[in-house]
Amino acid sequence: MRPAAVISVCLLTLLLTACGQAPIRTTPDDFTLSGRPSGHLTVLEKWADPEYAPYFEEVARAYEKRNPGVTIELQAVGDQPYKDRVAVLAAARDLPDIYFSWPGRYAGKFADGKMAADLTSQLKNTAWGRSFEPEALDAFTFHGRIHGVPLDMDAKVLAYNKRIFAEAGVREPRSFPALLTACDRIKRAGYVPIAFGNQYGWPAGHLLTQFNAMEVPPAVLARDYAGRGGNDAFHHPGYVRALEDLRRLRQRCFAPGGTSMSHEAAQARLVYGKAAMQYVETLEFSYLSEAGGAPKSFAHDWDFFALPAIPGAAGSARALAGGTDGLMVSGNSPDKALAVDFLRFLTSRTRARALVHDLGWLSSVKDTADAGTLRGLPKAQRTIAGHDMAVWLDTAADDTIVNPYLSAAESVLSGRMTPQRAIVEVRRGAEKGRRFGVRP
Repeated sequence: MRPAAVISVCLLTLLLTACGQAPIRTTPDDFTLSGRPSGHLTVLEKWADPEYAPYFEEVARAYEKRNPGVTIELQAVGDQPYKDRVAVLAAARDLPDIYFSWPGRYAGKFADGKMAADLTSQLKNTAWGRSFEPEALDAFTFHGRIHGVPLDMDAKVLAYNKRIFAEAGVREPRSFPALLTACDRIKRAGYVPIAFGNQYGWPAGHLLTQFNAMEVPPAVLARDYAGRGGNDAFHHPGYVRALEDLRRLRQRCFAPGGTSMSHEAAQARLVYGKAAMQYVETLEFSYLSEAGGAPKSFAHDWDFFALPAIPGAAGSARALAGGTDGLMVSGNSPDKALAVDFLRFLTSRTRARALVHDLGWLSSVKDTADAGTLRGLPKAQRTIAGHDMAVWLDTAADDTIVNPYLSAAESVLSGRMTPQRAIVEVRRGAEKGRRFGVRP
């Protein structure tokens, strides 16, 4: 699952100021290879899980075999160790040639701090750039310049048990009120409508990513997440409505007290027929298969739909919470041309299809989902392409906003706080950020 991806305030300030050093300028010559690729690359990424690490090792070795003059040092660590290590390396201005990044504001800090090479000349209006889903590149575009190479695509959808839907007499709902009505019918049929566990806080953040994008105009949302809202930040009525949507979902669709369990425990309720639905990432589809541990009765009889639109909402009716993981090239790397050549290889159509097939992920490269063996991947790629991607709240906003937001969401889910009171806490967090000079 995706935990909150935030950097410390000290590192944010460091990245913004670039340590007082002169800006690093990238020229077209930086990406020109002289002869055959040769040299040494260091790559730091966060796919250390035994399920995923062999794939990336194989890609690195395949590139070395193709280019005998190249060696690649691949370092893979988990989510939290990665955040800690990259913070130290950024502070020392000693980032590896290629390093992982979450999308949105997280990546934007490296771009603003001149720590990520400007890849616009390589990706904008080029065959390589056009091979990606546009929204994947947008997630690494800042002030009109592209600073990262997207690798995968991920989005949140409601997976559901088709047998339970049929038993309860419901179909895929086409609106948020229809979803709530479906929950009522499923509950009367004796099932938990939506399995939900918020033990670590991020599942509520994913729902708020979705609801905020639906309820708040995009320009207002972007302004407030970026810390440019001033005294008007988080005062749009859509923010309260989003928290009210979360409360309605809890009241009508979740099991009593279920928010304290883990997301994984909630998922067991779905796959073993105790719950009708769960809000899952497309990256989780492998866990809904027999190979991933789901019973055959469920693995062959489930489907999914995007969380449906909210009538009268002021935001995007086609918002879809999600994002894309990517890789950035260090602005200080003396081997930018080699780094880009390796990234071209990693994201080639052949390798993108292998990623879909081997890992069960959706690639950021267009029209590759059919290479997968997992149920639902081609439909998921079409779903993402037909919606407006709302980048995860915890990577789109400053931690002075994210932390009180997740706390406020938990208070709303537990019934300890009203949506009106909860948004006041979010505003206070944003105000503290302004008062102490923290600028997202």
